Amino acid sequence: MGDKTPAISRRVAEIPPFYVMDIVRRAQRLEAAGRDVIHLEVGEPDFATPPDVLAAGTAALAMGRTRYTESQGLPELRRAIATRYQQTQGVQVDPDRIQVTAGASGALLLATAVSLDPGEGLLMADPGYPCNPWFAKTVGASVHRLTTTVATAFHPTRMQCEAEATEHDRALLLAHPANPTGLAVPSRALVEMLAWCTETQRTAIVDEIYFDLLFNPGHPGSLHFGSAHWVIGSFSKTFNMTGWRLGWAIVPEGAVEATTKLAQHLFISPPSVAQYAALGCFTEDTARLVRQRRAELAARRDQLVPALKALGFAVPVFPDGAFYVFADACRWTSDSRAWCLEILDATGVAMTPGVDFSDRLSPTWIRIAYTQPWDRLEDALNRLAGVLR
Repeated sequence: MGDKTPAISRRVAEIPPFYVMDIVRRAQRLEAAGRDVIHLEVGEPDFATPPDVLAAGTAALAMGRTRYTESQGLPELRRAIATRYQQTQGVQVDPDRIQVTAGASGALLLATAVSLDPGEGLLMADPGYPCNPWFAKTVGASVHRLTTTVATAFHPTRMQCEAEATEHDRALLLAHPANPTGLAVPSRALVEMLAWCTETQRTAIVDEIYFDLLFNPGHPGSLHFGSAHWVIGSFSKTFNMTGWRLGWAIVPEGAVEATTKLAQHLFISPPSVAQYAALGCFTEDTARLVRQRRAELAARRDQLVPALKALGFAVPVFPDGAFYVFADACRWTSDSRAWCLEILDATGVAMTPGVDFSDRLSPTWIRIAYTQPWDRLEDALNRLAGVLR
């Protein structure tokens, strides 16, 4: 008798493929064959982890600081995170409300698990980060995607929430700024949606993992407009610590005890060495490096967007931050997934098909991550020009 196939839960079987992985696999095969591939598909900056972070992590290893920590995270790390909010945003955060997590993904899982019961729904924007629905579905909740447009910076509005939310939709997830668009939630819309959640006794979760990569003033953090909602943060993007797997949640006061209890059971504690390393994020040298790198990303955006438009891409809204351009390739294709594979084969430029982020938009959109030095981005543009023109 053959081996019996193990049972797979329906929720896992229903997870769609991550189409960018088709691009990644093809790119890896091309590289193995000797091709030079320019990677604009993966949302991971090309910058190295800051030296002070590496030094703090190395020192922690040398001192044997590899054991469990408090499930909420190191008290000194939570105090440092709270101090940074005061210094960079001018808002007071109680360190006791900060839950350090295994990446922002751990924070989003805790936020949805604490906020939603099975059968309840999570409202979120379409387009949006493709992993977000599965945090809700993993805990038995449903997802209600709200179709957005260029006119609202690809974010929902209070009017839309009022018109489309059902009684079962008990939480709203916002991304400020968002992946794949790089667009911040307009301040008036943010205020109105947070107020709507409060007035209707719904939970708001604001993902601000790219907030420190906003390039221009004028987009306040959500904590300027109240403290009754969740705020998600991450060391991955701002401090180039993607593989260290460390993030945090600022938890609404009434949910701290429940969150701590759930974190104890699900995660025991965040990674200890990563936490000690993260203390190196709060030095003046690291702060200076973060500012320099943010300025470099802004310069890449300022050069890349006009160049993409000159090639014929439609880029209807200028990104506010992060390191993404969400562009429409409708001039050349009606199937961005197939087109990105064709472009990769023809040019060695890897980009992400927009179908990973939306099932409502035309399947002609793509996401371009400007996570390469400008000379590599310029090379990519020249290669694209050779086939698109």
